Amino acid sequence: MTSSSDSGRISLFDPMGQQEPFDFGYHVDSPMTGGQFHSHSLYEIYYFHEGRCTYLIGDSIFVLKPGDLLLMNGLTLHCPKVEPGTPYIRSIIHFDPAWVCRDMPESLRSALLEPFASLLNYRMTLEGARKAEFESMLAGMHRLGLSKNRFVRERMALRLQEMMYMISDWCQGAVQDQEAVSDKERHVQHVISFVEQNYMYDLTLDQIARKAHVTKHYLSSLFKEITGTSVFKYVYNRRINQAKILLRLNPDLSITEVSQAAGFKHLAHFSRMFKEMVGATPEHYRKSGVDIH
Repeated sequence: MTSSSDSGRISLFDPMGQQEPFDFGYHVDSPMTGGQFHSHSLYEIYYFHEGRCTYLIGDSIFVLKPGDLLLMNGLTLHCPKVEPGTPYIRSIIHFDPAWVCRDMPESLRSALLEPFASLLNYRMTLEGARKAEFESMLAGMHRLGLSKNRFVRERMALRLQEMMYMISDWCQGAVQDQEAVSDKERHVQHVISFVEQNYMYDLTLDQIARKAHVTKHYLSSLFKEITGTSVFKYVYNRRINQAKILLRLNPDLSITEVSQAAGFKHLAHFSRMFKEMVGATPEHYRKSGVDIH
């Protein structure tokens, strides 16, 4: 078992050279441009250390502050929008739940995964002792990943399990964050909710603006300001993300059926957009399940 590190990122490999379904980026400070929507099959634990960032997950908008912890199921389209000229420091853990919970009794497995299954994409703010404890745990996992210990794979899995037990305990009785948002964020959230419910149909900017009770010009400017991307780039990202989910989970659907279910009227347009945004044809993605970009 070996580990690799690149700018604070730890990936685990087995003796045959195959990457384990676990990836850990500690105090990552690489810049991000707006509008980088993405999804993946792994669960994600995201911790925000420093900066000014608005995070979109599905139809939810979170204005992050240091100490915020996000739990994500991965398949939901998500995207950070970082304020230009500010730092963006975060720690991110991606993991396959089947890997971290292997050989566990079902009762313990359910306890660990409950926050991800029940709360879906959830934000909590850590303060005081909880914040210090979680940051200490992240630092310990980072040191372990850099070590030459031959049992690092097993120990890392145990550290992640311990972190998930702690998170599960903190989430007992949790309710969705009802923190007030600005009028601008509320408008954008309404737009994203509308797109989430209607991405499979024909959509126009006029129609979306009417639903949001704003002008087309204001909507375009506002959406770009809050998310870092355009309304229709978001719509197409949502459609392509849905196509990826259908290709992965519904092998009996034809490519044409996937295209139509995701909101594309023409197969050629779907295939071209999918290749452009994913880096592979729909057929290749179905076989591999891996994005090239």
